[in-house]
Amino acid sequence: MKKHFRHRFIYHGLILYVLTASVWWSYLLLNQNQKLRDARIDALHVEYVEFKGFSDLEFQEKDVYKYLHDEFQKQRMMIIGEGAVFFIVLIIGMWFMNRGFRKEVALARQQRNFLLSITHELKSPIASIKLALDTFIKRPNLKTEHIQLLSKGALTETDRLNTLVNNILLAARIENSYATSKEPLNFTELINENLNQVRTKFSNFRFNFQSSVDHPIIHADRQALNSIIVNLIENAAKYSPKGDEIDVNLHREGKDLIFEVADKGIGISDEDKGKVFEKFYRVGSEDTRKTKGTGLGLFIVKNMITAHGGTIQIIDNQPKGSIFKVKLPI
Repeated sequence: MKKHFRHRFIYHGLILYVLTASVWWSYLLLNQNQKLRDARIDALHVEYVEFKGFSDLEFQEKDVYKYLHDEFQKQRMMIIGEGAVFFIVLIIGMWFMNRGFRKEVALARQQRNFLLSITHELKSPIASIKLALDTFIKRPNLKTEHIQLLSKGALTETDRLNTLVNNILLAARIENSYATSKEPLNFTELINENLNQVRTKFSNFRFNFQSSVDHPIIHADRQALNSIIVNLIENAAKYSPKGDEIDVNLHREGKDLIFEVADKGIGISDEDKGKVFEKFYRVGSEDTRKTKGTGLGLFIVKNMITAHGGTIQIIDNQPKGSIFKVKLPI
């Protein structure tokens, strides 16, 4: 960050210098033009008034005087106009450069957060699996219930590690050459299947599922829909207090299926609503964040929905929390 601050300081210093120099040179040009005009008029004044006997009023009525006066005004306006155009172009260039600089800083911050989070996300399951294996080796006479408990924990961490790797690979595929493989699917059955998995992982939450559509069949990619459902429900649980209710709803609007996940958690600010679907973006700093994640979940969800011709919207829940509303064509 110190390096970015230093670069930003140098950048603004250069911009200030260029602006000051442009104003100064414009002033010098105008001043020089004024002096040149005065010198030419003084020379004509000597010729017409002192040598030829014209009065000052008669001299100012001469075509040559009017020509010099008009020519000076044109040159003066030309200098002012060119200076104004240069100033406007410079301001526009500064705005684009500043916007690009801000994007680079934001991207660098997001990548740093991603590296910090991915390091933690990889180390945690690996450490748990290693602990279970070390325990099996050092204590071969473990009781059956202890073996089952350690094995279950290791399998859970393996699934977590597998999901993480799949998300990273899926995010890479989305940016290159991801193609959906659509088939007729029962949306209600998919939601129930994924909810059962999520309930096992987040046993301290209450998940309520309601559907007003009987056997809704949608032509979609199974892996994509599973990813959308799991990511949105798990995301709601991650950012909600333990023991809270997570409401999942499925209904129909015209030719679209509406899939909604509502929580009563911390909510999302209006500023962050447009950013949470960006790759690696997570609200807050990785140094102080308590929730797990890599910033890929909502990025994957957004792109999967777009690939199916759908849309996703974040709505404020009442009295608090967020509602993720997914609209998919049947």
